[in-house]
Amino acid sequence: MMLQVHESVGHPTELDRVLGMEAAFAGTSFVGVADLGRLRYGSELVTIVSDACTPGGLGSYAYDDEGVAGQTVDLVRDGVLVGFQSSRETAAAAGADRSNGTMRAEGWENFPLIRMTNVNLLPGEGSLEDLLADVERGIFMATNKSWSIDDKRKNFQFGCEIAWEISKGRLGKMLKNPRYTGITPAFWASCDAIAGPEEWKVRGTPNCGKGQPGQTMRVGHGTSPARFREVSIGVSQ
Repeated sequence: MMLQVHESVGHPTELDRVLGMEAAFAGTSFVGVADLGRLRYGSELVTIVSDACTPGGLGSYAYDDEGVAGQTVDLVRDGVLVGFQSSRETAAAAGADRSNGTMRAEGWENFPLIRMTNVNLLPGEGSLEDLLADVERGIFMATNKSWSIDDKRKNFQFGCEIAWEISKGRLGKMLKNPRYTGITPAFWASCDAIAGPEEWKVRGTPNCGKGQPGQTMRVGHGTSPARFREVSIGVSQ
């Protein structure tokens, strides 16, 4: 879930990508400024925030490199796109009166870019066992090992190291090299359950790349296990 949030929500909501100012490394975005408040990004269960104030988050900080205080900002609220990660230069283009403080540079010698903070999928209710209990037949995947996503952040394929069959609410046979594919808004729209706060964990990504010349940044993601229906799945060879 951490990498899914990173690639299909974190990057496409960086406002410089949305405006076409950043395209040389990893592309732009499938969303536009006109989609704000209108685009159905996921199901009503999906709320995702950019939070520079997450305790212990690898992407937490007090101020960005434009001197703007770190903030908590809704990106997707109840499944609808409601915000972007912005800078002083770009905020007005999205109708905001100020930056939400996501302009950061790798070091003193680098030009600041809009970078993810901690982009978190907010928890729902119940345990992982509760999510599994309602599944008649499915697959539980863990430990991402590969990914591919287009330069608009819309069409993707993710591979994992391991999975287990789910049969009548219980984990069964172990599977190797599972993978799943999707289209970002359709995939998030298929989310019908997110586990609760007791399952929610913050993990870090120390090597998020962006820019040309390239810069590496530390970001974080808080997620719980989540359940998605009618997803295309398979096995990598």
